[in-house]
Amino acid sequence: MRKFQQAFLGFLVSLLFAAGVVANDTPVAVITGSSYGLGAELVERAVARGWRIAMVDYRPGPSATKAQEIKEQGGQASVFVADLSKPEDRKDLIKNVLKTYGRVDYLFNNAGYAYLATVEQMKLQSAHRLFEVNYWAYADLAKQVIEPMRKQGGGTIVNVSSILGTVAAPAGYGHYSASKHALHGLFQTMMKEVAPDNIKVFLAAPGGMKTQIGAHSVGPLANPEAPVPANWEDPSIVADDIFEAIKGESGVFMPGYVGRQGR
Repeated sequence: MRKFQQAFLGFLVSLLFAAGVVANDTPVAVITGSSYGLGAELVERAVARGWRIAMVDYRPGPSATKAQEIKEQGGQASVFVADLSKPEDRKDLIKNVLKTYGRVDYLFNNAGYAYLATVEQMKLQSAHRLFEVNYWAYADLAKQVIEPMRKQGGGTIVNVSSILGTVAAPAGYGHYSASKHALHGLFQTMMKEVAPDNIKVFLAAPGGMKTQIGAHSVGPLANPEAPVPANWEDPSIVADDIFEAIKGESGVFMPGYVGRQGR
């Protein structure tokens, strides 16, 4: 009975939306890497705020399940399958979100992975792919949202970096760390470029989190079976801190225990 009520509520909301009874200015959040870890937690918090959700993932299974659950509860969610290492997969991503929802208010650039290799072990093709996902996809999607955000009066872009984007990384993590350092160089400048358009830009640099990053790591030094360090934290804590921080002005911040150490 409860499932039927949820489905009916979802159907009713869509009818009201189509008829213009429900305003189409409800915020829309694009969240990349939405199926696991921090991305999944960001989805939860966006849904709790009543936002419409565009989930982007290369492994879309969990996102598809979550989207169905959101719809059954009367919300609006869509899944966009994309390999962010491929420029052709990214090309019309924001256009397709705009076709679905009419606006983009929040872009959470979160998708990423680790290619673990020393410089001597490095394969250029593998290193290039890492940068496509961890850096160029962030830059590409941010570029795509500027004009629609400007037209609607503003927006927010959140880029998930890492503590390894601010300090020297351990041996073998150089390529991952370099991709995160690159984000800081680009988006700290972008903060100034889009400020006149009321677009806020953030860099969130958390420490270690209990996510799938270890299992999804690649390269000669990757060990998918390695246990997650006991002192790494639940990504829900980081997600809470991110949503709190983006209430303020553009900037760099360290969510989770890394940021709290200095408080």
